[in-house]
Amino acid sequence: MFFRNTIHNYVNMINTKLQIILIFSILSLVSACSPVVKEAPKEAPKISNRVLPKVVDIPEALPPAIKAEQENVLILLGSSTKSYQQLADYLIRELGDRAIQITLSGLPAKDIAVIKDIKASSTKQIVAVGLKAVNAVKNFKDKQVIYTQVINHKKLTEDNVKGVSALPSPEKLFKDWKKLSPGLSKVAIVTGKNLDLYLNRAKKAAKSQGIELIVDQVNTDKGFIYKSKKLKTEVGGQWILPDNRVLSGKALKEVMSFSSRRGRQMVVFSPNLLSFGGFFYVSPNLETMAKGVLQRLSKSAGKRVVVGENVLPVLTHTMGINQNIARQLNLTIPQEYQEYINGK
Repeated sequence: MFFRNTIHNYVNMINTKLQIILIFSILSLVSACSPVVKEAPKEAPKISNRVLPKVVDIPEALPPAIKAEQENVLILLGSSTKSYQQLADYLIRELGDRAIQITLSGLPAKDIAVIKDIKASSTKQIVAVGLKAVNAVKNFKDKQVIYTQVINHKKLTEDNVKGVSALPSPEKLFKDWKKLSPGLSKVAIVTGKNLDLYLNRAKKAAKSQGIELIVDQVNTDKGFIYKSKKLKTEVGGQWILPDNRVLSGKALKEVMSFSSRRGRQMVVFSPNLLSFGGFFYVSPNLETMAKGVLQRLSKSAGKRVVVGENVLPVLTHTMGINQNIARQLNLTIPQEYQEYINGK
């Protein structure tokens, strides 16, 4: 009995070993048949073309599809004014990821720190929107500054600092005005000083339409009120420029009320002023201004200076007509201008 059990146990042990050997054989076979999976090589880190630690020679056989990366453009807003942001939005739409926007806070310590960072950055092109913005960066000799939304350009422009006009085209304005009021012969502008370049252009534009332009330059809003009220009765129109150096809410209301009672045609710079007696308003087209900025950026890229004239003119404007004032003045709005009737 003992012998029979011993043989039985021995047979079981052999069977177990055979089963283990069989299992390992199957696993080895499966492993041998499986495809070999190689680890994907790690992608080499990308190096930006903006900053290179040293000058290197680029082989002539470089594939033509590889192009130098375009530089970033910093858009610096002097404040969060709506028109500033709208202009920035046009620029960002075209520049895409290249655009970096910063808005000055109005807090001196914070803004000083921001300006120091901008000066130390590798950015070569800056778009400054508003006088506060351009004053903050105009002395950066190693950067190009293209500015707009500024009226007075005196002491701003340099070889590397140039502008895009923030005033409407006088050529288009006087052409439109003459069509709306064919009998108009004399117009006055009362505004701040140092606008001679623009005002001389306006005089030529008025003369081409058979209109005499009278200009008075003043220092304060009181001067604006005084000179406006002293205009002779034969002056049939007054064009008010958006010069905040000599304008105030009180001055605007007083002058517009005075002129309206005398039947003088008032051309203003905002649709909000039509309700105070403005005949029509004109303002620069923001999209056209943005295109002017983009043109300057493109033509000046990679150069030390900003290419072209000191201030690039804007040749179009947006407008709106006050139909009620037109009726009071016994003027008929031509069919081609019907679309500009404010609130239509």
